[in-house]
Order: sequence, then C-alpha cells, then structure tokens
Amino acid sequence: MEILDRLKSIVGIGKATIELTKVDAPVRPGAELHATVMLRGGDYDVAVQDVRLHFDEERMVYTAQGRGDFAFWQQHASVTIPLGGRMLGKDEQLELPVVLTLPADLAPNAENLRYVLIAETEIPGLNPKHAVPVEVVA
Repeated sequence: MEILDRLKSIVGIGKATIELTKVDAPVRPGAELHATVMLRGGDYDVAVQDVRLHFDEERMVYTAQGRGDFAFWQQHASVTIPLGGRMLGKDEQLELPVVLTLPADLAPNAENLRYVLIAETEIPGLNPKHAVPVEVVA
C-alpha cells in the first residue's frame, strides 16, 4: 500500500501539506518576524525530518524589453526546526510557532524589490513548500 500512496502523492492526491499562517507583517528592518508553520497530514502517515524557513529577497529581472518577473536574489535569514523523523499521522495537524530575526540593513519594499517568507520540508516522495509575501517598511 505504501507504493500506491507514494504514487498518489506524486500527482497531489492525499499528500501532506505545509502552510504559513499568522505572519506578523509588515515588519521593520532588525525586528523579529513571527509566524506559525502548519503541517497537515494527508491520507497516510509520513515521517518529517525538519522544517526549514527562510526569508528571501526577490528583485525584478527583465527577460525582454518591458517584460520582467521577480526572481530570487539572496537569503537574509533562515531557521531549521528539527523534528527528527516525527511521524505526521493521517489528517493530523501540527502547529510550530517560529521567530526569525531580520537584518537591520534591509531596504523597504519597492517597485523592483520584495521579500518572501518560505516554509518547506522534505517528506519521502514529496517536497511541500509554501511562500508568503512580507512587507518591510522603513
């Protein structure tokens, strides 16, 4: 049954998910960014080694004249929450409060500059990920 579960999860059926909630924004440079990571079990039990959070800067990159999109520029802060292979049960919810201290030299959001908080984890056969934009103000 484990093989069938993994095959279903590859196409998005019954897989575990990760989500960022309660993101305390806007935030100032040098302040603490508070958020909650919510792990939700899918249709079967999975082992979770850790949850990684990172606060990334994205800048506008132009690929053609007048056409651009935001792309990763650099990582400003990160934290890893070790879970040591904890089993996330079927339909179980696990809330993890987190705090990231942001660098004091962050520039505020601008037309060509934005920030995003990303939570991700590795589950065998899956890599759930969730991103939330965060406004940095002066």
